[in-house]
Amino acid sequence: MKAILLSLLFIGSLVAQTPSELDRTLRKLAPDLVDATVAVMLDGGSGSGVIVSPDGLVITAAHVTSVPGKKMKVLLSDGRELPATSLGVDHETDGALLQINAPGPFPHRPYVKTKTYKIGDWVIATGHPGGPVVGRPSPVRLGRISEAGTKSGFSDAITTSATVISGDSGGPLYNLKGEVIGINSNISGSWKVNKHVPLPSIVDRWDALMKGESFGRPMQSQEQADDLFDEPYAALRERYEEALAKHREDDPEASALFKRPRLLDPHHMQEFLNRWEPDPEAEKSPQYGFQLETRAARIVEIVPDSPAARSELEKGDIITAINGQPVADTVSLALKLKKGGEILLSTNNGKNVSLKPGEVIARAQFPQPVAGVIDMIVIEQREGDTGPDRIPAKDFMAGLEEIRKAYEKSVVPLKDARGKTIVSATVIHEVGQLITKASEIEEVEGLTASVDGEEYPVTVKAIDEDNDIALISIELTGLIPVKWEIKEPKVGQLLITPGGRRLVTGVITQPARNAPEKGYELNYTSEKPSAYLGVTFSAESTAPLIETIELGSPADKIGLLEGDEIIQFEGSPVSTIEALADRISKRSPGEKVSLLVKRGDDKVELKPILDLRPPTSAGAFDRSASQRDGSLSSLSARGGDLSKRRNGFARVLYHDQPINPQLTGAPLVNLKGEVVGINIARAMRHRSLALPTLEIDTIVSRLRREAARN
Repeated sequence: MKAILLSLLFIGSLVAQTPSELDRTLRKLAPDLVDATVAVMLDGGSGSGVIVSPDGLVITAAHVTSVPGKKMKVLLSDGRELPATSLGVDHETDGALLQINAPGPFPHRPYVKTKTYKIGDWVIATGHPGGPVVGRPSPVRLGRISEAGTKSGFSDAITTSATVISGDSGGPLYNLKGEVIGINSNISGSWKVNKHVPLPSIVDRWDALMKGESFGRPMQSQEQADDLFDEPYAALRERYEEALAKHREDDPEASALFKRPRLLDPHHMQEFLNRWEPDPEAEKSPQYGFQLETRAARIVEIVPDSPAARSELEKGDIITAINGQPVADTVSLALKLKKGGEILLSTNNGKNVSLKPGEVIARAQFPQPVAGVIDMIVIEQREGDTGPDRIPAKDFMAGLEEIRKAYEKSVVPLKDARGKTIVSATVIHEVGQLITKASEIEEVEGLTASVDGEEYPVTVKAIDEDNDIALISIELTGLIPVKWEIKEPKVGQLLITPGGRRLVTGVITQPARNAPEKGYELNYTSEKPSAYLGVTFSAESTAPLIETIELGSPADKIGLLEGDEIIQFEGSPVSTIEALADRISKRSPGEKVSLLVKRGDDKVELKPILDLRPPTSAGAFDRSASQRDGSLSSLSARGGDLSKRRNGFARVLYHDQPINPQLTGAPLVNLKGEVVGINIARAMRHRSLALPTLEIDTIVSRLRREAARN
């Protein structure tokens, strides 16, 4: 009966959406969706794209390719790095096309030509967040549609809760049939608000884009500035400084800034330009002239010389109705104000005020600069920009409610002396033994565990600093230990985090791997060829004289030896290491190449098959990687709190659940109700981390032995 009811509730949907059916669909689709996703590398940075034809046609974002006819490279999921050329770009929608200049066939996905999606649909986003990382495939992320636009990535976008970030720009948004329905375009501060170019808007100009035509103008200069700190605001800063010099005599604020310069963020520079030299073509928005509290429709500020300032409205007034309709909350009011037009406001103190809005230049949209990565354009969050929760409806929740209830005595919030929840703990023994995230509790005084409304003092028994896990105990029986699943979850698998009265859900985004410290997760770059031979050369010779050979490498398999000198590559002489490296860089993994080797007095011809460069090269600190990690963390933190410690783990599960730090220490659970890991960090906008069950088993055994000795 429940199955029939669910079918009726989701009638009209193309795919089933019960938790178990969604889980099966995601796991089946994930490998093919990742295979069609590419990294687009140009101008020292990278974005993303999706292959949509066997001959290598790629859809991406206009702010990635910028102009037609631009030369670049694409990195395929199999490690091949191939040349490509941008075709048409549409800066009005943020859609673009490019062509891979190499023979196919390539893995590809179909795309929709008309609107086949609707609000509430589940979707999957892929791309290369932070750029293509050595040893990491494109991560998959789950979300739901909150706005089902068709015209543009800016004015009428597909808005989802599938988290994307810088580097994901141009990557695909898929439906549950594996069709491309959108292209990752821009974000707001909220983790829930991620905007994508609707495919119908790209299809509308398909023929023109295929011919290499360009529409509109970039939202920001796409040229790489010499000073990475200022990029991508160099052009804006130049216009601002010119205007500042011109208006220093007639504007006291400009005069003060000219006499004592200070570094302004792009929004403040743009505000001054709007005042001094407004762009007549700039987008306009209605302004009534008052600001509201976030949680209530209470006026907290009246803008001088605005419609509100010329009315009876005052700070402290609470708006109770608009056009005779009661105001439910600030968000619903803001959405109505956003539409513009004359309005009638009623307040709690009996005022009825008619307001006609003025017109102001809309708040500009600026990307967040990230070193070595194509920036994701960041649009300031507006009132009403609240995306969907991860659990869409009570009907979907019904399939998970049993799991939530089962964990009410297995997940315990830990509180400080003021009663604030700091972190969660997972029960591992019925006699009050639990584990939690160590770094969140190390300096907390008066730590207690909250069970059924009662507070129990917490005793820390032992700590594993490497893995950030603490073994704790409380004087209480009757808690229910969790059930463990040793088998690691697959990419795309649907998982949940139970915590009190709510659940958070999401998917495994990539295979389990380490979570290196800041600056140690390295990107692929065009300077480091993806094709791999597996040798190092003597530093004492400019000639390609082999010094070491890596075990299991193509060189090892084909029989190259230490002391061999490579004198020809594909029949052409190579006299230096640089010349050989350049020739290899133009090849792809899987290609067979011909080498002529000088071995003593003999010459030997060998034909190794080049391999994919292994991830072991990610073991060194890189300054640009550190800059990237810092920028991504800053951007992520605009949407919510991140964990204090969020990297430096030997092996973790990567998932996309938007948990807050208070849910670290809680279990990560499959649809059978089994624990596959313990949440250890909210790391970034698109990334949460969990220690796998096998790791936890080893850690707990060690902590129990340590506690017994003490």
